[in-house]
Amino acid sequence: MKNTIKYFAVIILAIFSIQCTSEDSNAVYVQPESGALTHPNDLYLYDNNGESLFEEFKTATRWRWNDNFIDPSQRATPINAELVIPSTQLVRHLWIEPYSSSGEGGDKLIQDLFPAELVYIGSYIYKDDGSRLLGYAEAGARVTLLNLNSLDFSNRTWLANPGGGILSTVHHEFSHIVHQTYGMPVGFNTISEKYLGQNWSNGVSRDDAIKLGMVRNYATSSEFEDFCEIVSHLLVVDKETFDEDFITQQDCSSLTDLDEIINCRELNEGRQLIQKKVELVVGYYKDNFNIDLLEVRDIIQERLDNVVENGAIPD
Repeated sequence: MKNTIKYFAVIILAIFSIQCTSEDSNAVYVQPESGALTHPNDLYLYDNNGESLFEEFKTATRWRWNDNFIDPSQRATPINAELVIPSTQLVRHLWIEPYSSSGEGGDKLIQDLFPAELVYIGSYIYKDDGSRLLGYAEAGARVTLLNLNSLDFSNRTWLANPGGGILSTVHHEFSHIVHQTYGMPVGFNTISEKYLGQNWSNGVSRDDAIKLGMVRNYATSSEFEDFCEIVSHLLVVDKETFDEDFITQQDCSSLTDLDEIINCRELNEGRQLIQKKVELVVGYYKDNFNIDLLEVRDIIQERLDNVVENGAIPD
């Protein structure tokens, strides 16, 4: 059985876990004969004049419900059929094309690593213990996108909220595929002094994470989640907010309360660690893949602004 990296949320807290999957995860998709494709969704996904995900990447997109998508103890809702094509347009416009349009390196990385299978589910996946999955990827082969029935291109929170937005999910999971295939940036795991493992969810706030040199509480669980959260936040959070929250040093000189002074200084020390990680990650993508990750970010942000403003993916 394979390890599966999954997004969870307990109440309002997004968390992750590793689970085992059924044997059908290894099934290889065989495209039906062209004449057997009659539903508009299937034609768009598999036989679209050379422009479908299957024709370009050999990616099978599962949108019809299959009980094997979830465990018997879990609950979920199928995606509404009319949202399949818009969801796929989102995948192409805000995941694939920002890399492919950034240059030859980005195009090659997408061509090499885009997953062989996408699964679309309309709701979150709810568990008996009250937690919910936000999306997950397994072994670089399958990425499952959840909550697609809430698709709203004018809602930036649904699109890009760190640790829950659909773009945060896909870019986090794609980063896992990158490091699982090519390894981690050398020295990344030594920048922060420690990781919290399973204790990351025991009341760890964002400020606590920043003090450790990480952008989100889940990033404190391991160097791998730290790496993926750095990449995801860098790409999906707008530059001004990212810099203000995670890079720019606060002025602590006007503070008089000792606890506030200590807190301010610890946050600044953590931001210095985050900046080192960002520089290392940007260099890793440039040196290994000839990708300017900051250019990819700028493309995503420009496109994201346009999508939210117009409430639609452009033709």
